[in-house]
Amino acid sequence: MKASLGTHITWDVYNCNADQLSFIPEIKQILNAIVDELDLTKVGEKYKQFEPVGVTGFILLEESHVSIHTWPEHQFAAVDIFSCRPFDAGKIQKLLMESLSSDKVIIKQIERGEAVSVISSDLI
Repeated sequence: MKASLGTHITWDVYNCNADQLSFIPEIKQILNAIVDELDLTKVGEKYKQFEPVGVTGFILLEESHVSIHTWPEHQFAAVDIFSCRPFDAGKIQKLLMESLSSDKVIIKQIERGEAVSVISSDLI
């Protein structure tokens, strides 16, 4: 039996190449590489360009979502994936470190919906 309904993992990516964080084309390429690497199903995507630099990006998935928020002036990116399908966080850490030329990533993981069967049985 599955322990949760989904996994939500965040990556705080430090010491990034500011040029890779600054504009939509680079961020779009990175988010789509994540989707491809994990063989997820894209429903749609949206990006916001900040002035003079910085991007927020979001890909809606059948399995949930992938998002990124960048601060080139701090050489920092916040990335998260929520998926109802299990995935390899290490693959994404490697992809982010290579794509953003980072040498430091902090990962946090949350299991979502762990108590669903307990809550549901209480309501019956």
